[in-house]
Amino acid sequence: MRKVASFITEQLQAWGVTRIYGVTGDALFAFLDSLGKQNSIHYVPCKHEAAAALMASAEAKLTGRPAVCIATTGPGTVNLLNGLADAWADHVPVVAITGQVETYKMGGAYKQYVPQEDLMRPLCKYTTTVTHPKAIGSVLHKAFATAAQQKGVAHVAICKDVFEEMTTAEITPELPRVSQAVRPDRIEMEHAAQQLVQAKRPLVLVGAGGRADAASCRRFAENLGAGILLSLGAKGSIEDSHPLVLGGLGEGGSEAALQALAKADLLVILGASWFPQSFVPKHLPILQVDSHSESIHAHPHLVSVIANLDDVLPLWQRRLEMRTVEHAWEEQVEKWHARFWEETHSITNQGGSEQIKPETLLHTLGGLVKDDAIIALDTGEHTLWFNRAFRTRAQTPLYSGKWRTMGFGLPAAIAAKLTHPKQQVVCITGDGGLQMHLAELMTAVEQHTDFLLIVVNNASLGLEEIKMKQAGYRSFGTKLHNPDFVMWAQACGVSGRHVRTVGDLSSAISEALSTNELTLLDVTCTSPTLTERKKQIPFQAQA
Repeated sequence: MRKVASFITEQLQAWGVTRIYGVTGDALFAFLDSLGKQNSIHYVPCKHEAAAALMASAEAKLTGRPAVCIATTGPGTVNLLNGLADAWADHVPVVAITGQVETYKMGGAYKQYVPQEDLMRPLCKYTTTVTHPKAIGSVLHKAFATAAQQKGVAHVAICKDVFEEMTTAEITPELPRVSQAVRPDRIEMEHAAQQLVQAKRPLVLVGAGGRADAASCRRFAENLGAGILLSLGAKGSIEDSHPLVLGGLGEGGSEAALQALAKADLLVILGASWFPQSFVPKHLPILQVDSHSESIHAHPHLVSVIANLDDVLPLWQRRLEMRTVEHAWEEQVEKWHARFWEETHSITNQGGSEQIKPETLLHTLGGLVKDDAIIALDTGEHTLWFNRAFRTRAQTPLYSGKWRTMGFGLPAAIAAKLTHPKQQVVCITGDGGLQMHLAELMTAVEQHTDFLLIVVNNASLGLEEIKMKQAGYRSFGTKLHNPDFVMWAQACGVSGRHVRTVGDLSSAISEALSTNELTLLDVTCTSPTLTERKKQIPFQAQA
C-alpha cells in the first residue's frame, strides 16, 4: 500500500511521463511533495495555470502523446480552461489533474469550491472526481487511455484529503496500445480513383494530418501533375521551393493559389480537418481523405474517403499509371509557383533605412533559421504573414489552430525547447500576445531554455485593428501602450535588443540565433499591413 499521491507519481513514471506543468496550490501539496522526492518526472512551475495548460497542449502537439498539467482547486482549475480549450480544439491528448476540496466539503459553500466536472465537461473526453483512494488506479488509467485514443483532454479532480490516504491500487506497467486502424472501403477508394483519373486540372490541399505521410503526398501530387496547397499545419512538410507548391489557402494564403483554384476542376484534400470554404469556388468538385468521419466537410460536391493516407495513396498511385498527365496544366502550375515566389519578394522589397514591415521580418527570418527549427507562433497578424511570407524548407510550425488564443507563443516555445532540447526553437509573438503571459519569461529563465523570442512590436492588436476596419468600423480598443520589452528581458536576466530598421534586421537575427542563449528581439514594425485576400478572389466562392 502507498499514499494516493505516491501512487500517482509512480504510475506516471511507469507510463513514461517526463514533465508536468503547473502552479502550486494547497490542494496539491501532498502530490507536489511526492514529485519533489523523485527525479524522473520534471516539474515545471509556471506563473499562471493557463500557460501551464498551453505548455501541455504544445508538448502534445509535438509528440502526439498525453502531456500533463496540474492546478489547485477553484481559481487554479478555472485558469486552466483556456489552455485546455486549445488542446480540445486541436484534438491533442492532454491530462489535467486538479486538486479539489476535501470530500466532506463537496457541494458546500466552502472557499474555492466549484463543481469541476461541470466546468470541464464541454472541453473533455473524460472528466471525473476521485473521492475514495480505491478508485485512483482505474480512474487514472481511463483518463490516459481516453486522452491517447480519442486525441483530446481528460480531467481527473482529486479531493485534497484523498491524496493523503492509503490505496491498494497496483501500478499498471503499460497503457493499452492506441489503435490507428481504419478499415477502408475498397469501392469508396476505387470510385474516388476514377475522379482522379478523369481530372484535367487538379489541385491537392495537404493539411496537418498529412505531415506524417508528406513524402507520399508529394509523390502523389507529382504523379497527378497537381498544384500543391499547404495549410498552416502542413507548412514545412513539403518545401515551399517545390515547383508545384502554390502557397496556402485563406487569408494567410497566396494570390497564386486563388488563380489556380479559379481554373481547377478538382480539389483533393489530404488530412485537412478544416479549410476556408469561402475561398473555394462554389461548384468545384472536392475529394477528401481523412481517417475520421467527423472531419469530413459538409459540401454538396464532395466525395469522401474514410481511410488512412498510407492505405489509400498507394492504390491511387497505381491507378494513376494509366492516366496521361496534362502537361499544359503542370506547366501553368509551375508558372503560378513562380508568381507565388515573386509575390513574396515584391511585398518584402524594402530599403535599409525603412521601418520593418511584418512580412519583411517573417521572410528574412525564414532564410536564417535551421531547416529543422520549431517555429512557435502566437496568434495575430504575424501568424498570417508567417503563412504568406515565411518560406519553409522543413521547419515545423507550432500554433493555436482552431482555438486561436493569443498568448500561445511563449508558453509553446518553452514546452518545445523542453521537449526537443537539441532543436532550434524560435518564438514569434505580437506585443499583445506576449503581454498576456509576459511573466512566463521568468519560467523560461528558470528552466534554462535557450531560444529566440521575437516580438512584433507595432503598438497594436494588429489583426483586430484590420478586421474592424474591413468590417466598416473605426478601430477602437486596439492600440497598445507597451513597456520596453528589452528592459523587461534584462530585468529577467535575458539578453535583449531593439531592432528598428530593415538594415539591422538580418544581422540582429543571425547574431541572436548564433548565441544559443535565450534572447529577446524587440522588432519595431509598421502599422498593420495585411491586405484582404477575399477581395482578390476571381470566382464565385462558397458562402
